[in-house]
Amino acid sequence: MTKRLISVCYLLFAMVFALSASALSVKAESFPTSIGLSWNEVEGAVYYDIYNGSESVARLPSDVRSFTVTRLNSNGSYDICVAARTADNADLDAEWVTCSTTSWDGVYEWVNKTDDDNKGRMKHFSVRLATKVDDVYGQYLEMYLQNDDGSELRIFPLFDLCSPESGNWVDYDDDGRIGTAYRENAERFNTSIFKPSRWRVDRIVIDYDSTSAYIQTSAFGITVDTETTYNLYIEDGLRKMSFTTTSESSLAKSVLFHNPNPGEGDAFILTEI
Repeated sequence: MTKRLISVCYLLFAMVFALSASALSVKAESFPTSIGLSWNEVEGAVYYDIYNGSESVARLPSDVRSFTVTRLNSNGSYDICVAARTADNADLDAEWVTCSTTSWDGVYEWVNKTDDDNKGRMKHFSVRLATKVDDVYGQYLEMYLQNDDGSELRIFPLFDLCSPESGNWVDYDDDGRIGTAYRENAERFNTSIFKPSRWRVDRIVIDYDSTSAYIQTSAFGITVDTETTYNLYIEDGLRKMSFTTTSESSLAKSVLFHNPNPGEGDAFILTEI
C-alpha cells in the first residue's frame, strides 16, 4: 500500500470517527399521552429543534437536552425528530425516532385508612378507565364505577356523547342505567340524610389527561352546581388519578364527603392496581 493510499484511508477514518463521536443520539420514553425525549450534546449546536412529524413543536437552547412532547393520543404511533442547528439554522445533525404512546386504561383505587367512611359507603373507591373514540370529541376516557359485587356502572360520561337527552333533568329515583349510575356514585359522597329530587348534566369538558363534569342538582326548590374533575398523572412510576368534587354552594360543601386520610388533602388519589 502506498503512502498516499495510507494517508487517504487514515483521513477517511478520522472523518468517520469525528462524525460518529458528535452524532446526535435520541432516547425516547413513552407515556399515555406524551413522549419524553433526551439526547446528547452536539458540538457547535446553538438550538435543538423538536418536530412531531412535519409539525414544529419547540426550539430549545443548547443547554437544554430533554423535552416532553405532550397532548398526544393514547395508543398512537408518532415520528419525532430532534435536530441540532447552528445560530444560522444550519443543520449539524438530526435523528428521527418512532414511538407508540401507552394508555391510561386500567383499574384505579383509593383506600380509606380511617374509620370515617360515610356509614360504610366509602371504605374504598375504585374505577375502571377505558379509552374510546368519538367522531366529534375525538379520543376520551370512559369511567366505570367498580362495585363490591363485581358489577360496574359507567359514571363518565353518564349520557352517550352528543346524546340529544344530555342536559335533560333526571329524577333522582330513576332506575334506568343513567339514573342508577348517578345515584350509586352520588350516594357515596352525600353525608346528609337528604337526597336530591332531580339532577342534570350542565356540561362536560374533555382534555388529554383530564375530564370534568358540571352537574346541577335540585332539592327542596334549591338548585346547586358541582364540578367533578378527574386528573391523570404519573408519580414515582405509578399511574394515578386525582378525583375532586367542588362547589361554590356552602350547602353542597357541607354535605360532601371529603378525603379523611391524613396528609392527603381534599382530593381522592386513586392508584392503578
